[in-house]
Parts: sequence; structure tokens; C-alpha cells
Amino acid sequence: MDEQQDAIQVFMEYKILEGYERQYQNWMKRIETEMNQLGVKHFRWLEALEQPGLYVEWFTVSSIEVYEAVKSARRTREDPRFGDLAQWISKPLEQVNCWAFRDLT
Repeated sequence: MDEQQDAIQVFMEYKILEGYERQYQNWMKRIETEMNQLGVKHFRWLEALEQPGLYVEWFTVSSIEVYEAVKSARRTREDPRFGDLAQWISKPLEQVNCWAFRDLT
């Protein structure tokens, strides 16, 4: 298997409250650098076309340990890099959807 197939695909999904989109989008512009420092590769950030305010982050990590570290950091309100997200989402930060997948293709 090559490195891309061995990598764990990670999908995060959350809804931004109406009226906070601009603040959130400005904040997200620096998140890729922070994520790369945690070991994230191929970071993508997507906005749903049919569900206003719904955003997805999609990226790869090299191991389940890196996944767990990223998931923990992203879901912790006190994290100085990522905690700001809590003020703009529709549910508690600790409940942000975050899933890891193995590529079977």
C-alpha cells in the first residue's frame, strides 16, 4: 500500500450560527497552518451548497494517535488554537462531529 492509502481520512462537520459566518471564515484562514503543525496533511475546508452554515473539514493523518490528538484539540474549548470555534457553532464544541475512515479504494 502507498502512503495515501495507509493514511487515515478524517471528516469534521459542524454548523455555524447565522450571523457569525464572516468571523468564522476569517478565523479559518489560519487554521490550516495550525492543523499542519499537528500532523495533518491535505487539509480541505468545504461549505455545503444546500445547507447554509454547514461546513466540513476533510484531511488525512498518519495514525490513529494523530487522529485522537487532533480530535481532542479541536473539541476542547480551552485550546488556544481551536477553542474560538465554540462561540460560533450550533452545539457544544465537545460534540462536533469528527470521524476517521480507512480508504478501501
